[in-house]
Amino acid sequence: MRSRAARRTLMGLFVAALVAASYLFWMAESRIRTETQAARDFDQAVRTASRAVLDLRGAQQAYVATGQGDEFWIAKVSSSLSSLQEALVGLRVQAQLSEGHAALDAVTATLQDFEQMDRRARDYARNGQKLLASDLIFSDGFEKTEAAVTALEQTRAAELAAREAAIRQDRRRQVLAAGAAAATGLALMLALLPLPSGLHSAQALSFMPEALPEPASAPGHELRLRPALPSTERSVQKEVVHAPATGAATVDLGPIASLCTALARIADTRALPALLERAASILDAPGIVIWIADPDGRELSPIVTHGYPPHLMTRLGTIGRDAENVTASAFRTSLLQTVPGDATSSGAIAAPLLTAAGCVGVMAAEVRHSGEKQDATLAAATIVAAQLATLVGPPSIRAHSRSEAAGTSL
Repeated sequence: MRSRAARRTLMGLFVAALVAASYLFWMAESRIRTETQAARDFDQAVRTASRAVLDLRGAQQAYVATGQGDEFWIAKVSSSLSSLQEALVGLRVQAQLSEGHAALDAVTATLQDFEQMDRRARDYARNGQKLLASDLIFSDGFEKTEAAVTALEQTRAAELAAREAAIRQDRRRQVLAAGAAAATGLALMLALLPLPSGLHSAQALSFMPEALPEPASAPGHELRLRPALPSTERSVQKEVVHAPATGAATVDLGPIASLCTALARIADTRALPALLERAASILDAPGIVIWIADPDGRELSPIVTHGYPPHLMTRLGTIGRDAENVTASAFRTSLLQTVPGDATSSGAIAAPLLTAAGCVGVMAAEVRHSGEKQDATLAAATIVAAQLATLVGPPSIRAHSRSEAAGTSL
């Protein structure tokens, strides 16, 4: 992605997603701390109430113990009952489950029954009827205090389980928030990655039409070569061509002259890719595409490329004569067209292939180091395109040749 406005928008979305995820994570962490502390407090309060019930049982059993003062333990039991009832009220406020409320209500009712039973045990103990007091204390008293302890333990287990479930739910929310932020960041990072330079520039020259492309070998898109020369003359001169220095304002004419000579002597299309490589070196072009017009001059098709993946010709497809890009514009106007480069992409030159019959195609070259703004590079591209045009037959001649061939076959 190369648009600054789009980059800023995506960055804003990422920041917003990060802030939202951080807020959700913080809220979940706050709830976890609150639930953890509440569970700890509730557990401690229940354990304290259970110990108070056991102390209550022991104080009541002292009624019938030898050598104990009855009034002291009666006062102790009364005080413990009052403290337990207050503790149960506090536990009911802390409890969240309806089952916990019901269990605490059952504990309160049990203690009320215990209090009534305790009054009778006190009367027996004060009147010296230790046997009857013992029967009440060690049967009904033990049973009721045991039921109260059991109900408190069940309440504690249920409440802690519910709070643990709430904490796990908040942990899952934290994981989801962090995962969503990470996924958003990864998606935005992938969206901000620039396209490969070659593919981007090639698409900029052709605009990638939606229609399915025609094969590069379709009739009307062939290269016309002159008759084969003697084998002694067919060899293409090999020469090391050095690209111009970065920012150079001139182009060495020697390599251009050598290339034009080699293009004029070409007898086999298999030699063309090597010559395009030399042309690319002269123009400081990482990629070149040769577009050839169909016999009716309505569209252009890529015939030969250099510097791009092999499957690019299939992806490029054809360009209509009236397409909104520099390649079609160069074909329509028969004038050299350029695309300025920027900090993230190279520039481009579209040079028409001109013959006596008109424009028969376009040489589209992606150029580095602001070559599209240098007169020497533009002139070199024009010279190479002019020489390439001699290899392409005029559309009308190609169509006429095929008509004659069809008539002969009939």
